[in-house]
Amino acid sequence: MVDLSSTEQEKTKEEEYLEQLQRLQADFINYRSRVEKEKLSVIDSSKDSILRKFLEVKDNFERIPKADKGIELIYNQLNKIFEQEGVQEIIDMQYNPELHEAIAIVEGEEDAIIEVSRKGYRRNGKVLRPAQIILGKNTKEKHKNE
Repeated sequence: MVDLSSTEQEKTKEEEYLEQLQRLQADFINYRSRVEKEKLSVIDSSKDSILRKFLEVKDNFERIPKADKGIELIYNQLNKIFEQEGVQEIIDMQYNPELHEAIAIVEGEEDAIIEVSRKGYRRNGKVLRPAQIILGKNTKEKHKNE
């Protein structure tokens, strides 16, 4: 004679073990996915750090007067690397404190960028380096209101 209650108990245990195994599998898949995302984030941060250093080199190349063809080739090569890595110049000409660093304020149109002292760059929607700008402030309006 087969005892039905022991068979049912074994079946229940099997189902419990199966559920436990399935949860462990799902946890492991989630863990692998999270580790992969973290790894990509670290790689991306490292790239940003290195690219920031090369922005200074790019600035210096832009200061050199057009003279040597070899220097121009190196500069073009550097620009191509930035382009491949998704580095874009910040070209917004309306003041935004997230994109611009005001290094001086002069009389002019309110919150207008009068001059860009050092170009700013972004990559993947993140600011690598803010643009250093001279910002306009309408000081005449302030004096009239006072």
